[in-house]
Amino acid sequence: AVTETIRGLGKQFVIGATIDDALDAAEKERKSGYRVSFDMLGEGARTRDDAARYFASYRQAILQVGQQPQGGELRTRHGISVKLSALHPRYHWTQRATCVPEIAALLLELCQLAKEQNITLTVDAEESDRLEMSLDILSQVSSHISLKDWNGLGLAIQAYDKRCFTLIDDVAEIARRDGRILQVRLVKGAYWDGEIKRAQMAGWPGYAVFTRKHHTDLSYLACAQKLLARRDVLYPMFATHNAATVAAILDMAGG
Repeated sequence: AVTETIRGLGKQFVIGATIDDALDAAEKERKSGYRVSFDMLGEGARTRDDAARYFASYRQAILQVGQQPQGGELRTRHGISVKLSALHPRYHWTQRATCVPEIAALLLELCQLAKEQNITLTVDAEESDRLEMSLDILSQVSSHISLKDWNGLGLAIQAYDKRCFTLIDDVAEIARRDGRILQVRLVKGAYWDGEIKRAQMAGWPGYAVFTRKHHTDLSYLACAQKLLARRDVLYPMFATHNAATVAAILDMAGG
C-alpha cells in the first residue's frame, strides 16, 4: 500500500522515468496544443562522472525531443530545461574562475544541438549564490556567433529573490547586445527554506530572498509587468500555482 501511494504521488510530479516515457506521456498534451519543457531528475553533480552522465542525458533528450513530430515554429515545440549544477561538480562561487568557463563551454554545446534540432533550451533557476555566475554563463553563451538568429535560449528567474526586478534589466541588456530575443520564465521560487537556513548558518545580516509570501507575490506581479513591457527583446513565460496570479497575468498581457 505504501509503495502504491508513493508511486501515485510520484506520477503527480514526474512525467516519466525516461525521456521516452516522458514523451509518450506528453503526447496527449501536445495534441491539445500544450508544449512541455523537459527536465532531468536528480541534477546536482557531485563528481566528474556524474556531470558527464548528466551531460550525456541532456544531449540524448535534446535529440529525442527534436525528432518528435511537432509544429515547425520554435515556440510551438517542446523544449529542454538544463540545471547548470548538473554539468559541473564544483558549481560554487569559490570555484568561479574554473567552473564558469567550463560550464559555459558545455552549455554552448547543448545550445548548438538544440538550435540544430529547432527546440528551446532554458537555463533553470538555482540557489541565489549562483545567480551572478549563471548570468555570466548565459551572457557568454548568448554572444557566441554559432547561436546567431536562434531565439530558443532562455533562463528561469525567481521572484522571491530581492534582485529579480533588476535582474530583468540585465537579461534585457544581454538580449539587446546580441540582437536576440531571450526567453525568461518567471517563477516564484523553489529553495526558500534552504536560502533562509543558509543565511542563518552563515550569520549574514539579511536574506537574499523575501521572508513574507505576500512580498514574493507582489514582486512576481511587478516583474511580470516589466517582462511584458520588454517584449521587444524578451519572450515572457510565467509559472505559478496561484489562480489569482494567473488571472493577473492574463489581464496584464492584454489578450
